[in-house]
Amino acid sequence: MRFTIFVLSIGAGLASAQTSISNGCKNALLNIIASPDAACLNPSALLSLATAQNSSIIDPINNWLKGLCPLPPCTNSSLSAVVTNVTSGCGTELSSLGLSTSNPSQLISAVQVAYPTVRQVLCLQDNSANELCATEVLTGIQNSVGTLSITNLMQIIVNGSSSVPKNITCSDCSKQAFNIANKDFPGLIPGSTLTNFSSTCGSDFINGSTPSEISESASTASAGSAASKTGEASLLSVSSVVVVATSILIIVSSVFAVLA
Repeated sequence: MRFTIFVLSIGAGLASAQTSISNGCKNALLNIIASPDAACLNPSALLSLATAQNSSIIDPINNWLKGLCPLPPCTNSSLSAVVTNVTSGCGTELSSLGLSTSNPSQLISAVQVAYPTVRQVLCLQDNSANELCATEVLTGIQNSVGTLSITNLMQIIVNGSSSVPKNITCSDCSKQAFNIANKDFPGLIPGSTLTNFSSTCGSDFINGSTPSEISESASTASAGSAASKTGEASLLSVSSVVVVATSILIIVSSVFAVLA
């Protein structure tokens, strides 16, 4: 379930860079955390992550998701407001992470397209283990590599899938995350990746069927005009990494507000 690992590492990388955030960016983030537009992201639950540099991030992430997933989804209007505030106040910080803010409207559209899928994957639940898939994945990695802190989570991303045990890569949680990404954005996952998953995990991994014990805990309660994932996948084909990174940036940005 490397998608989940990558998603969470974006927030970890931002937290590790907290001392270099400008006053303008801090002020923008303070405005975001105080805004009703950010309430759907459960920002206050992430505050403990700012002090988790060398301790396990699993409990803070688990607590955040348990609070986030029952909330109604963010609306496109809320996402637009949050992304606009982040891009206008934190342009330098985003550039240092390789995220371009030269076309804010395209960035907003891309985040609105990616957000529902990111949220759906992060809120997957393994009913047989009675825990969120994200927690299960992170715990499995921690059992293999040691305490999963912000620092070594980033190192896992650098090292690639070799750091992730096969039982995690090929788990039912990973399969359903793969199913969702492949269904929402057909053609985005390269054929070579499909082949690698099939050879590593077996042909059943990419057959599209939902594992019986995996369910979705993300609330589908109405929140006005909720963000839709029916936007064109072409928005992601230009730079899928940037889109996913930015989607998670708006989810974890509130961590830095306490540092102002």
